[in-house]
Amino acid sequence: MAQEQLYGAFFQKQKTYYLEQLNYYEQGKRFRFNYASLIFGIFWFLYRKMYLEFFIIYAFYIIETTFENTILIRLTGYEQTKLVNFFVTIILLVILGIIGNNLYIKKAKRTMRRAQAKFQDIEKQKSFLARKGGTTFIYVVLLVALYTCLIALRSMY
Repeated sequence: MAQEQLYGAFFQKQKTYYLEQLNYYEQGKRFRFNYASLIFGIFWFLYRKMYLEFFIIYAFYIIETTFENTILIRLTGYEQTKLVNFFVTIILLVILGIIGNNLYIKKAKRTMRRAQAKFQDIEKQKSFLARKGGTTFIYVVLLVALYTCLIALRSMY
């Protein structure tokens, strides 16, 4: 029961859903589809405080986009590159939907181990997990604002 309470402190509002996902994960069912990570993509990773995962996925996206804009566009032309970009985006979002819960459960387990190694008191562990888990809108809002500014600047030139 203590483990469930600790994970509940990490998962917070969606604890019922993620405790179920954790149960599936521990039964060996590693990949359970997450519609939120499919729909919101990298924003979902920021919302769930999965910063490392966000940066890795974003770096992949930047590299892929750079490849399209520098090499693929010369080889296939603009229209075909747009088509490739569309399909790559769809494939990436589906992959994020497939791996989203898996990565979040792994993060929860890592954070749980850190909490238990750092604190002996269960209340301090819960407090630590509550701070490290849950959700935040601040970075999502900042990223959306940054994208909006970049689009506005780009349209000016």
